[in-house]
Amino acid sequence: MRMWCWGAFAAALTVCGAARAQSAWATYGSLGVDLSRGITNTDSGNVKLAAARELGRWVYNVGLSGNYASTNGISTQEDEHARLGTTLTLSKRTFWFAGTLYDRNRFDGFAYQESGASGMGRLLIESKANKLSTELGAGYLREEPEALTYNTFGEVISRRPQPAIGEAVVHFGAQYTHRFSANAKLINAMLIESGSTNTMSTDNLTVQVKVHKHLALSIGVDVTNNTNPPFGQVRHTLTVTTVNLTYSFSSSKSVSAAQPLPTLLQGLHMP
Repeated sequence: MRMWCWGAFAAALTVCGAARAQSAWATYGSLGVDLSRGITNTDSGNVKLAAARELGRWVYNVGLSGNYASTNGISTQEDEHARLGTTLTLSKRTFWFAGTLYDRNRFDGFAYQESGASGMGRLLIESKANKLSTELGAGYLREEPEALTYNTFGEVISRRPQPAIGEAVVHFGAQYTHRFSANAKLINAMLIESGSTNTMSTDNLTVQVKVHKHLALSIGVDVTNNTNPPFGQVRHTLTVTTVNLTYSFSSSKSVSAAQPLPTLLQGLHMP
């Protein structure tokens, strides 16, 4: 992971730890593993970690996630995400947000994609069963394409970095939550960052069923699309399906590491 991202995480944690104002905090963790043995040997796993700290009208949050898979010893997926952000509540339904994202997928044709954005958000619907928020802002997206060479077994045998591309982007996000009951809910988070050369969009859909006060079973589908993938990459869309056991804890109902606003800080399809 790039040094600026680690520095940002350290700075946020330092600010949160040093603050003296009355605060609340929350943590979240998720783990999924799949081991298959037979004609082919397939191993896959994913992990997600997040933390949030509320200080007055401010909420600071950080998160890490990774997806890994291999078949017969050949790696087929290595994807790491990192996020850091903050929100400021301006009124009961309006908030300001700022945040950064980092993504490293070793099989999508990008050595990395990183972005930062800021803007305004609005809570449009809030009821006992439904919640919908949207946000609009501007930011900067930087990505470095890489040319991949495969052997006859589908294994990547070489990577040739290409010149990095940076551009201003328009940021739009939306998050919808529907609660079926006290123990089951659906979450859908969408993020679009559009520039002159590429539009990157993600959609995370999750259904969660609580099995304990702090534990839940989570089934999620993540879809990522690049309208202009690197040269040689024929796939515009990547889809990841996960089944996880999740753990969450919060010292206050007002803050959650699992549902940080804004949508820019999503990407871990948390409860």
